[in-house]
Amino acid sequence: MKNVLIFLFLLVPTLMAQADSMGWRSSNIQFLHGNQYEVGPSTRESITVEHASSWQLGESYFFSNIFNRRDVGTELYAEFYPRITWTALTDEPLPLAFLDDMSLVAGINIGNQPRRDPFKAYLFGFGIKLKAPAMDYLKLDLMAFKSDSLGSTGIQISPIWGMTFNLGQHRFMFKGFLDWQSQNATGDEATILTQPQLLLDIGHYWQHTNQVYAGVEYSYWYNKLGIDGVIERVPQAMILIPF
Repeated sequence: MKNVLIFLFLLVPTLMAQADSMGWRSSNIQFLHGNQYEVGPSTRESITVEHASSWQLGESYFFSNIFNRRDVGTELYAEFYPRITWTALTDEPLPLAFLDDMSLVAGINIGNQPRRDPFKAYLFGFGIKLKAPAMDYLKLDLMAFKSDSLGSTGIQISPIWGMTFNLGQHRFMFKGFLDWQSQNATGDEATILTQPQLLLDIGHYWQHTNQVYAGVEYSYWYNKLGIDGVIERVPQAMILIPF
């Protein structure tokens, strides 16, 4: 599986460079602060850069985290997921009424910790995008998950969502994901990680919609890193700036 994914990651940037200039793009930078972390320092600040865009055969998603840690210094972590979608390939809608699209998805997760054996994992699987009129997007991915440090291949299931809505004069964004990983994926216990974000559109009050958001992210990680009984609950203050 690793050789196939390496080939895909070499191929995808070439195809993306040929993408239609009319395609969509969405990027933002996030600043977060939380003080209830488990496994390491309890207080951490982080910066996240997030990007999603269309390309010739589908779409892609990328994010990178920079953590300020008081024990090991700067921690870096990133994930990249290119997709080949049905609608991009065929220019035809799906025959199933409840599906907006479906895709083949590959992924790579990389970090610089632990220093003696930095984390790297490869993913490959299938995704669907559901029709949900009240939401901007609602997706579900089912992927094989293979860590470089493990001999076993496990499963990751990930619902992903995003929506904007108004309450009176106030405009909000609600987005996030949930990752469930099997025991074979972690090498220890099965885990659940979810990070919903509820954000208020600050610029909306001055007729500058979608320029700066402030709010909270709640990070919940059951059996963090596959460690039995370690449950992380971290409310984080955050600012999000699209660009």
